[in-house]
Amino acid sequence: MKKTFKDIKIRFEDGNHIFVKDFFYSYYPVLTVFAEKYIADKSICEDIVQDVFISFWERQNVFLNIKALKAFFYKSVRNSCLDYLKHQKVEKKYMDLTKNSCHESEFFLDEVLKNETYSVIYREINKLPEMGRKVLLLSMNDNSNEEIAGQLNIGVNTVRTHKARSYKVLRAKLAVFFKPSKFIRQL
Repeated sequence: MKKTFKDIKIRFEDGNHIFVKDFFYSYYPVLTVFAEKYIADKSICEDIVQDVFISFWERQNVFLNIKALKAFFYKSVRNSCLDYLKHQKVEKKYMDLTKNSCHESEFFLDEVLKNETYSVIYREINKLPEMGRKVLLLSMNDNSNEEIAGQLNIGVNTVRTHKARSYKVLRAKLAVFFKPSKFIRQL
């Protein structure tokens, strides 16, 4: 004859016993409420308590008395809740690390792209005729047309002419690399 869940007894060393079914139905709700003191999600608490009952069932521990059995369940539920919270903390840390890694990766790629862009622009600037190159580089260092004219001993209109010619050449050469945009017009 096969025993059902309701027929199985938990025997204690002191000679007493309790049916598993009775203990489960009496303590499952109580232990779930106890777990909710640690974790706010009721369904997770229910899962934890069920897992503790399964663990108990698989081990088939022998207890001194009903108090020892209750202590086992309370401690097991508490420890399982703490383990769950620890695991959540690790998952959060991993998610934050992954998130930061993505941001760092995006930053890295942005910086590489920016540096490569400047490299292409400066390479083309260095191919310009000498006076056009000097005027453009001084202009990129926030010098006004008057300041550039004074430094190179040329007229302000000559500075404007060199800038206009240099921008025209750069736009033509850089159009292969870039869509005409605000960035190139600002050179």
